Amino acid sequence: MSADKQYSDWVVTQSVELGASAAAVWEVVGGFYTIHLWHPDIERTDVPKDQLDQPKLRRVLTFPGQAPTTEELVSLCEDDFDYRYRWHSGDWGERVQQYRARIRVCDLDNSGRSVMQWTGRFYYTEDALSEFYWNGFRALQERFPCA
Repeated sequence: MSADKQYSDWVVTQSVELGASAAAVWEVVGGFYTIHLWHPDIERTDVPKDQLDQPKLRRVLTFPGQAPTTEELVSLCEDDFDYRYRWHSGDWGERVQQYRARIRVCDLDNSGRSVMQWTGRFYYTEDALSEFYWNGFRALQERFPCA
């Protein structure tokens, strides 16, 4: 990273329309420990070894060629198809600072379709999330195509 790049506050909000109900999409994306099952950029999700020793739910994400990243669940509302999480530890969050995010899924009227929204807030020199979010969205579009 060049020394002349300035850090600034970022908010990235991406949305995608999917050809399934919010409940059906939530069955796939709503598990805090199962993001690797639908997002192609994540090799694995693990439960930290010290999970039983602390009250916050955390997950350890493994990305190809990168050090693991630990994220912490902030809130989860199954009824509203919504969860929030934040970076807890790992090299990525040392660079892309103060990362916190929200995933939510909403029905589109009675069409049998839904919209998934992924929002991230962070402090960095550039957009560090849009491509990552869209890689996950494209995989979901293949699973839940709009007719």
